[in-house]
Amino acid sequence: MSAEQRILLVEGQDDRDFFQKVICQLKLSVNIEPETPKDFCQTESDGIDVLRTRALPIALKRIQEEGRITRIAVIADADAQEQGYGFAKRREQITSVLRDYGYDIPQLPEKIVKGEIFTHPDEYTPVGLWIMPTHRDDGMLEDLLLGNLNNTTQQSLLAKADEAISGLGELRTFKDTHLSKARLSTLLAWQKKPGTSAGKAYQAGVFANESAALSAFTHWLQQVFQ
Repeated sequence: MSAEQRILLVEGQDDRDFFQKVICQLKLSVNIEPETPKDFCQTESDGIDVLRTRALPIALKRIQEEGRITRIAVIADADAQEQGYGFAKRREQITSVLRDYGYDIPQLPEKIVKGEIFTHPDEYTPVGLWIMPTHRDDGMLEDLLLGNLNNTTQQSLLAKADEAISGLGELRTFKDTHLSKARLSTLLAWQKKPGTSAGKAYQAGVFANESAALSAFTHWLQQVFQ
């Protein structure tokens, strides 16, 4: 383990790869280590439940006992209320862990659009939190990307993807909760390099990186790790 760490905790490998590409694109002057629970604390699996019950507590203990984690942020999907989650529930799940370690957690403001950074009265490392897609709405990373395509060509491709998905009928095997993932995967399958990853598509300009929503996210990322 390095003497000083800047940790970005994410749910899984696909998220890790995507955010690594975003960090490279931003050309931040600091070294950030995107970590999944499986990598960070040697668990058998990744996912939001492992992140909040294992990885995040371990990180907070290291902050308070070792002091080597100098910057830390958490990114998680809100998912949908129909799944028993949604933005408010996901925020409470994660902030309750921070609260247990003494972090100051304000009441949920009526409008949050730029992520949050929580501080500790004993001046331990602040913890950043962004819940996808917008730190306000229900959904996931894929919803943020699909809502911010760069041009009419990409929007037309998405419309064709939606037509294809709608026409699957009984051939459709995925659940409604995975619809955004299917839409994005189909869109990316029809790029110049078919099947390109979301991270490479981000770097290639498939998404409107300067849009208000994506700019709000990257601004928060820069604030946490500045």
